[in-house]
Amino acid sequence: MQWTNNERGYGWLSIALHWLALIAIIAMFWSGFAAENAGELGDRAARRALMGFHTAFGASVALILLARVALHFLQRQPTPVPQPPALNFISTATHKLLLLAILIQFISGPLAIWSGGRDINVFDLFAIPTPFAERNEAVHEGAEVAHAIGRWMLLGLIALHVLGALKHAFIDRDGVLRRMLAPAET
Repeated sequence: MQWTNNERGYGWLSIALHWLALIAIIAMFWSGFAAENAGELGDRAARRALMGFHTAFGASVALILLARVALHFLQRQPTPVPQPPALNFISTATHKLLLLAILIQFISGPLAIWSGGRDINVFDLFAIPTPFAERNEAVHEGAEVAHAIGRWMLLGLIALHVLGALKHAFIDRDGVLRRMLAPAET
């Protein structure tokens, strides 16, 4: 069983972290946008419950997302398929920026909560205490802006990533998508 990446494709560890990260990010988008909508509708109880889920779930999957980013830099990457240099650049930039956007969310989310003077409550099982002695408005506002920027970066880059995957699957038919579904046979 191929656990790590090689020149021909991704290993099971990269594949699993890729799809787990996707599921986590979808859940985070859903809960974050649903909380925002509830707030705009004036439903404070729903907003509080959804943000509680968003925060707790984010804390629960943080290490998976961090592992996804770290593993990209710790393992060899498969050899890219031949394509024009401009498309290689777009593909590489999109992937690196996706990883950066995940890191922005990983840092700014907890920082926004902690700098607001709150601990991170994880499904009422335990709390991750704030390192701040009191509310820090400047850090709080900066973290919230960074979190919003990271969110929109992720949305745009995921769309570009999916379009690239569809291009490889249906136009190029070069097996790139297949590499993210199962390791190449040796």
